[in-house]
Amino acid sequence: MSDITRRAFVGGAVALTGLTLSLELPAQETARQAAPGVPRPPRTPSAFLQIGEDDRITIITPAVEMGQGGHTSLPMIIMEELGGNWDRLRVVDAPAAAIYNNPLFGLQATVGSFSVRGWYLELRRIGAAARVMLLQAAAQTWKVSPEHCVADGSEVIHDSSGRRCSFGSVARLAASLPIPQNPLLKTVAQYTMIGSSPPRVDVPDKVDGSARYGIDVTLPDMLYAAVKTCPTFGGKLKSLDDSACRSMPAYRATVRLADGVVVVAQSYWQARKALERVKVEYELGPLAGLDSEKVSQQLHAGFAEPGFVARHDGKVEAALAGAAKVLESVYEVPYLAHACMEPMNCTARVTDAGCEIWCGTQNPQAAQAAAATALGIAPARVQVHVQYLGGGFGRRGEADYVTQAVLAAKATQGKPVKLIWSREEDIQHDFYRPAAAIRFRGGLDAAGKLVALEAKIISASAPAIGRPGAPPFFVEAVEDANYRIPNFYVTGLNKDLGVRFGFWRSVNHSHNPFMLEGFIDELARAAGKDPYLFRREMLQHGSEGARRQLAVLDLMAQKANWQHPPAGHAFGISAFEAFGSFIGTIVEVSVKDRFVTIHRVVQAIDCGVAIHPDNISAQLEGGMAFGLTAAVRGEITLRNGAVMQANFNDYPALALSEMPLVESYIVPSTAAPGGVGEPGTGPIAPSLGNAIYAATGQRLRSLPLSRHRLSLKVART
Repeated sequence: MSDITRRAFVGGAVALTGLTLSLELPAQETARQAAPGVPRPPRTPSAFLQIGEDDRITIITPAVEMGQGGHTSLPMIIMEELGGNWDRLRVVDAPAAAIYNNPLFGLQATVGSFSVRGWYLELRRIGAAARVMLLQAAAQTWKVSPEHCVADGSEVIHDSSGRRCSFGSVARLAASLPIPQNPLLKTVAQYTMIGSSPPRVDVPDKVDGSARYGIDVTLPDMLYAAVKTCPTFGGKLKSLDDSACRSMPAYRATVRLADGVVVVAQSYWQARKALERVKVEYELGPLAGLDSEKVSQQLHAGFAEPGFVARHDGKVEAALAGAAKVLESVYEVPYLAHACMEPMNCTARVTDAGCEIWCGTQNPQAAQAAAATALGIAPARVQVHVQYLGGGFGRRGEADYVTQAVLAAKATQGKPVKLIWSREEDIQHDFYRPAAAIRFRGGLDAAGKLVALEAKIISASAPAIGRPGAPPFFVEAVEDANYRIPNFYVTGLNKDLGVRFGFWRSVNHSHNPFMLEGFIDELARAAGKDPYLFRREMLQHGSEGARRQLAVLDLMAQKANWQHPPAGHAFGISAFEAFGSFIGTIVEVSVKDRFVTIHRVVQAIDCGVAIHPDNISAQLEGGMAFGLTAAVRGEITLRNGAVMQANFNDYPALALSEMPLVESYIVPSTAAPGGVGEPGTGPIAPSLGNAIYAATGQRLRSLPLSRHRLSLKVART
């Protein structure tokens, strides 16, 4: 049987004698929470929660902060059960260690909206165990029963006498007491902090400029590095000549990479100027002839190739043969870059003792492993200092920039080196959201009911994380649709074209709903039915997923006044399940002279227990803006195996002036928390496409809008 454990703690330069807790869930609880087959690291003693005698509460959070609010939401879960004073809170990032692996998928990675979902139960038990120990310590001091004591505002209060003491005053004694293995947890109805919206922990420093991102790291005697790599995917460095930069006064070193070169100098600008003088020759590799047209052709050729079966309900071919009306459509989306506001960067110092790295990373252990591999040392000799992330979106789950920084630092005899990618390097050497295509066939009976749906999905994909035996990511948001369709057949073909790809915010829920929900809209129109009511009819089958998706659909239809669009305006709708939550969006548009005016966006989510409602709304709005950028103008194009876009002038983000009016609604729920950071990205594209069809009769089956000579215009009132 696993236990909750404790250890003494010395923090920073000040010794804090007090209560320190970590925990390991009992085996039966772990089995219920974790996905089958996910390895569980041993829960060795390590701190998640520290209460000092100065009443400071320090929470070591296993999720990094990249704007999604993890440094606030996770501490709220502990503080709810603990009864702590929010004003006494300090939050720090966890080091790279297996103890901080997310229980749901076994990695220490802030990805996939797993943070609250994975840690909700464990962090509650940490807070509850600490509360019980503090109550027992105070009761022992007062010689009363702990059953007559409560914890609130970082104080223990004796209910009959009114005596009070601070957590810090009894923390030392509490730390010596037995740790309760099954502390009583609050019910949802008893929550006072969860469901409120306290000030976010990270915002004050970000407002006054004191927040430190990876790019802000400054160390004594620090040098700087710039990098350029082969423009074509899979290309290699053939030769280099750095003689022209060696005479520059600020020059310090040249580091040869397998696919490029790094130059180290006294300042970043000097490193950039020295890099410009390096003459390089590349072996461009087998993708040198690849362009966007060939990518599209290869995706479409995949429809004739065999794939794997992701879902097989009923007899699709027979149902299609007997259908009163059959529709067939092909949808397609392009590669997309992450384009984080803070370009990739990492500071590294290599000494005989090992290596230290400072960077924003979504995966501290991946950064640690990359540094260790580059140096040929054990991961334990690499210390990772996690910084704020100026955008992650999945890109900072990779560690290519860490490897480059460590190799640069290795060449500088113990001096720290900060490697910073140029914006051009960042956009042209990303791990892109894969291009994808789906061919649909749908059959309607004489009454307009959808009786058969076939989908074949072509894309590149990584295996599903934390779901052994589950279909790969690229069939998500199609094969797991909650609609009741008696004959439903989904196949997929993993087609890796050599363009390096990775996880992009909302992963395949960022674009598969555009395709599926667009085709569902086509079917509704062909059936002569209202698109909202058509979807509603297919969700009337009583499963939990259908019930929750229906509640989202109904709430936003009510809030948007779906049945009565303003004169000259049109609505588009979509809703689906994503990352353990249920999400939907209605977009209100008008179209004139190829300009699409977005008048309003109404979105709703059922994310289970709403930890921090204001942050949930912020994440929905931010996710929508991220998805709207992609839908309107997001496109990475290739020519001769190289990316054509290089900066925000040709890969523009949504401007503040283009942000539409947004209404966000949360469906009340007592279900376990679902994801929030990822789901909001996906619904805007299908809803916008469906609204444009309702306004113009033009069906968009590919993105972005700019492909169709449509431009965005936002009406703000």
